[in-house]
Amino acid sequence: MTSASRPERRNDIDWLRIGATYLLFVFHIAKIFDVAPFYHLKNADLSEGLNYFTGFIHQWHMRLFFLLAGWSLFASLVKRGKRTFLAERTRRILVPFAAGTLLFGPFMRYAEVLNGTFFTPAGVPSGAFAGASFFEFLPHFFTLEAFSWAHLWFLIYLYVFTRLYLPLFQRLVERRGEPQQVSAAWVYTPILPLALIQVTMRGRWPGIQNLYDDWANFLFYSLFFIAGFLFACYPALERAAHREWKRAGLLGLGACLAMTLPWQAVLDRPELATRALSGAAAWGCVLGLLGFAKQYLTAGGPALRYLRESSLPIYILHSPAIVLVGYWAIRLDAGIPEKFALILAGSVGLAMVVYHFAVRRFDPLRVLFGMRGLGPRNPAPSAPVGATIGEIRGSG
Repeated sequence: MTSASRPERRNDIDWLRIGATYLLFVFHIAKIFDVAPFYHLKNADLSEGLNYFTGFIHQWHMRLFFLLAGWSLFASLVKRGKRTFLAERTRRILVPFAAGTLLFGPFMRYAEVLNGTFFTPAGVPSGAFAGASFFEFLPHFFTLEAFSWAHLWFLIYLYVFTRLYLPLFQRLVERRGEPQQVSAAWVYTPILPLALIQVTMRGRWPGIQNLYDDWANFLFYSLFFIAGFLFACYPALERAAHREWKRAGLLGLGACLAMTLPWQAVLDRPELATRALSGAAAWGCVLGLLGFAKQYLTAGGPALRYLRESSLPIYILHSPAIVLVGYWAIRLDAGIPEKFALILAGSVGLAMVVYHFAVRRFDPLRVLFGMRGLGPRNPAPSAPVGATIGEIRGSG
């Protein structure tokens, strides 16, 4: 056993974050048009095909974010120590979470009121506040009936996970050692607890990210978060995962496909089989993406640096931009493809303009959006042509 060194920043990890962040635009715009009811806006005409698309992305997307967050936490903890690390986590996760919730939460919740898609915190459709103006609704946003942190739930879960598992992580850092070889079997062991969580808990807690009554998600995402930390702490384990990326990826894709096929109709409880498969789908797809990135996504350069820094602001801005553009676009006399393309172009453009010309240029906004302040040693980076989205700094 040799002491594990602190991992340096890796381009493959950064590109995975960039890709996952950019995909948020596509995924959440698709939610406007899919059949599932849970999004801020819903178009009059819906698409069953997009339901399959969003269902597939859902199986691995946020799971990947949590695993990457755990991976990055290791380097930050070793570099800073506990006290400085916690101060940095508060500044770069909790502050932007609070700022984003206060700035954009009321507007996005009111869009649900106008669109008839307002749900209570328990996920129950509600006709409350129909006909109210924004300023009449605003005081009610700060009540349990109407409050919502919307897409920023990821940040508050990430912060709670960080504080909750920090004693465990510190102990692992202090006693870490590097095994020379890790069996491929260890790479697949998380599938069992993930499947058990889905089978035993998902029916009771289907997935309303309210933190206080969301135990299936809490434990499910926790396993990915801890696994990411273990990959960074024990590089031999990560290397074993990289060796298995093709098999794991095929396993994940196969599980996703099996979840859509009618064979489960012969079972007494087909939903249990689907939930069990979802554990394998999530883990297999995430491992496949990790290995693919390690092998193929290694390029650096100014575009990567720009994209890397922009992502927490883009993460905060993307959904308000989609709601703002989408509320207008879904009322047009056009088909789903035309509306989709219009919302995609408009929301990406709006979010990037606000980020590039406002957030990144002014220290108060940089702080509110979780970025480092400007200074002689940290000037605003130049923006390469075509640069868009980068690393979620809250998980870095």
